[in-house]
Amino acid sequence: MRAYIPDGKSHDNALWRFAGLPPRGLELTRMLEAGLPVAVIDDIRHWSAMSRAEIMKVTGINERNIARRKSAGKSLSPDESERIARFVRVMDAAVQLFGGNKEDATQWLSRPVKGLGNVAPITLLATESGALDVLDLIGRLEHGVFS
Repeated sequence: MRAYIPDGKSHDNALWRFAGLPPRGLELTRMLEAGLPVAVIDDIRHWSAMSRAEIMKVTGINERNIARRKSAGKSLSPDESERIARFVRVMDAAVQLFGGNKEDATQWLSRPVKGLGNVAPITLLATESGALDVLDLIGRLEHGVFS
């Protein structure tokens, strides 16, 4: 199974860069363990043109908890931070698959895909296993492996 890992190369349009996340490594792990700032959700919203509610649904994060954390000046929990990082990885991989076109990538993620049993990839992102299935499919499509 191929896992998408941001390569650290300059992809000016990459979501991980826009959201202020390191591409990988110990620095990212420490950020996730400490909890990402709540503002990262707004960064993702602006970059992706998805609504806040859509992002919360896709990541499986409770919107009321986020509102409370934001008003209290607190960060996301480590689990919520991991969910955001998972979403960012998949979004970046999909955008790369579509040559940098965010709209095409978002549409592809939102429609049922035969390679995932006619399920929309975006519905699988709330779990690590689902996200890995989506990333695996993206890797196969990039390399022309359709079975």
